[in-house]
Amino acid sequence: MADVEALLEEAETQLNRFEYEEAYEKFSELLEEDCEENVEAQAHFGRAEASLGLNEIDSEEILEDYERAIELNDNPFYRQSAGGFCIDIGKFEKAEEHYRKAAELDPDNKHHYLSDLAVGYRFKAPIMMEEYVEQVGEDIILRKSLNYMLEALEIDQEQAVELLS
Repeated sequence: MADVEALLEEAETQLNRFEYEEAYEKFSELLEEDCEENVEAQAHFGRAEASLGLNEIDSEEILEDYERAIELNDNPFYRQSAGGFCIDIGKFEKAEEHYRKAAELDPDNKHHYLSDLAVGYRFKAPIMMEEYVEQVGEDIILRKSLNYMLEALEIDQEQAVELLS
């Protein structure tokens, strides 16, 4: 049995050095060990992060690692990362779920999570939903993104209009 802590440290060091393939392998090796839930969560999260640098890993597999990490240790950092990944692959409802849960877990930073969601949605949705945008126009995406941003700013539409007048 490998020294779990040393293996985790090595995997994280490789990830920080952008040695994605090596980090992925170490995190996978770590997941074969009998370790406590928090370490297993870190390994799933680390493997998901390492996967982002590897073209051959399927997005569903990456998402499964994020989801498993969250299942084992639900925290705002894991949620925000999973939400950002969901935006990148066009799973906007799942992204919203993760960002909102991050905001719930860390209410002092709710504005950060919701503004991340607003900006990510604004710039990624038109690309991912190109055919839909051609049919209905970009206004619906802008409106939804703006509503996320207003929520992040803790103001409603009327206050925004008043402030902009």
